[in-house]
Amino acid sequence: MRKQQEIVSSVKKWAQWWVLQRKKKLEEQLNETMSINPFLMPFLFDYHDLKNLDELVDLIIASHLMTGHATGFGKLIDEKILPNVFGTKKLDSSFRKISPFNESCFDEIDHLIVREDGRKQLLSLKAGRWTIQLTMAVQLNASFKDILEKHADSVDDIVVGVFYGTSEELTDKYDILRGINRGANHSVTDLTDSVSVYAGREFWSWLNYGENCTQEWVLQGIIEALNEERIHETATELLSKFKASVVQKYESDIKNGDSMSWFKLLSKING
Repeated sequence: MRKQQEIVSSVKKWAQWWVLQRKKKLEEQLNETMSINPFLMPFLFDYHDLKNLDELVDLIIASHLMTGHATGFGKLIDEKILPNVFGTKKLDSSFRKISPFNESCFDEIDHLIVREDGRKQLLSLKAGRWTIQLTMAVQLNASFKDILEKHADSVDDIVVGVFYGTSEELTDKYDILRGINRGANHSVTDLTDSVSVYAGREFWSWLNYGENCTQEWVLQGIIEALNEERIHETATELLSKFKASVVQKYESDIKNGDSMSWFKLLSKING
């Protein structure tokens, strides 16, 4: 079990690294990575009751950055915090090549956890309740079945971990991957004895040998990282510069006097 101070300080270290990565995104003003859907812009402009190009750019940038924040945070948990704070083994390509986990049935397995008593658990990490759709749930059930039947000497059980939300909020896809049919009869095998699903507090507690406060310690580390990096002191200026660069890029192609020219924008983006 990881103790409170160990988790807080280690999470803080990696959260600081991640915050600086997100800050770098603004510093470099990478507006070339933004993808703008010219057919969606008129709807966004009217739906959000926007008044001008500046307000539209604010919305576009917020959406663009939020996508990056969410993706980057998932990688922070998966690639940095779980291995470096909780001692999991990330099943990346290099590790799989030299381990028993190199078959396709392990493609949706993210981590190996070897417990203090020698128990070997596999973790398939998911972000939230909507991460798994029906097709994936059925495929996961088939893959987990192969793992448990063919690799019983290397695996004791499998956990699907959802790092935010609660088990009660999860969709029925998380039941289907365990082989539980509710309503429609899907072609799945009952794996409930060997496959578990944990979400939110339950997941973080399971990860840390039942310690119920683990998620609070992780959040504390993130907050301490933000307090130390003081990103709020520089973000406003960086966001303003980012916005100015986007406005400059599209102003001549979207404004027609005081109105918006959606057809000019369409021509710029689609040719």
